[in-house]
Amino acid sequence: MINVNLKYFYSTIEDGNMNTSPRFYKEGMTKEEIRKDFTERRIKLGEKERFNGLNIITPIQKSRPNLEGKTEEEKQNLLKKYNQKYPDGYYVRITEEMIEGYEDLYDLDIYSDILMIGAELPKIALSYPVADCPVVFIEDTKNKVVAMAYCGGEYIDRRLPSQMIDAIREETDAKTEDIKVFVGPYAHKENFTYDGIPKWVQDFSVWSMALVNKSGYVHIDMELAIKNQLLKQGIDISNIEFSCLDTITDPRLYSNNRARFDVEKEGRFYSGCFYEKSKALQKSKSRY
Repeated sequence: MINVNLKYFYSTIEDGNMNTSPRFYKEGMTKEEIRKDFTERRIKLGEKERFNGLNIITPIQKSRPNLEGKTEEEKQNLLKKYNQKYPDGYYVRITEEMIEGYEDLYDLDIYSDILMIGAELPKIALSYPVADCPVVFIEDTKNKVVAMAYCGGEYIDRRLPSQMIDAIREETDAKTEDIKVFVGPYAHKENFTYDGIPKWVQDFSVWSMALVNKSGYVHIDMELAIKNQLLKQGIDISNIEFSCLDTITDPRLYSNNRARFDVEKEGRFYSGCFYEKSKALQKSKSRY
């Protein structure tokens, strides 16, 4: 595929909330009113980023079941249902047939941990609405296929970043030197703290050196936990890039952590990517 490059984008508080949860809209708004408002925001975002804002695809990821207070039998039944939905790290590659007939790709329900798309579908965006958790993008730069996954603490804990490498290798037979990783805006370790070990930390080997006790708080280093998984997969450190934007401190971005003290930070912003046609083969510079 020639004359295409991968473009990353993110929305801001100025662009407005990028999901349909009623908690982020005025009280009393109907589902129809919320959907209309959300649609208008996506269209405006697309105009700014130079693609059709209705062409944004978001996966429906599964979350671990809440086992707290459950009997052993109840736990096993919940875990069976969890595992039957699809295996951890399951991926879906978007095809032209999947999106045919959809005017708004928000209506496209795809159950997967990982979404992929190739350069044969330019201007079709993969994106996820987030606040503090990172979205990870892994591209086979030779075959022009990119994988995207929301990698919050729970998903890092169950090794989704590593599973993304497995998925892209399975889909394209990518060579390690052709794999490049970009991680969108997220809560940085300096400001991302808990009073104790988060409940979603279950595999402590994943968080080796990434949980730091300081002044009575546990600092969560998601960058290190992700990076360690990628390095174990053989990805060169020079092919891994993390956003410099900290959602907690950057006034342009929503943040769950900061929203406790600043209501203006309550919401979700899009972190996404799409292939675009270009006169140059060189990958466009990110605004991250």
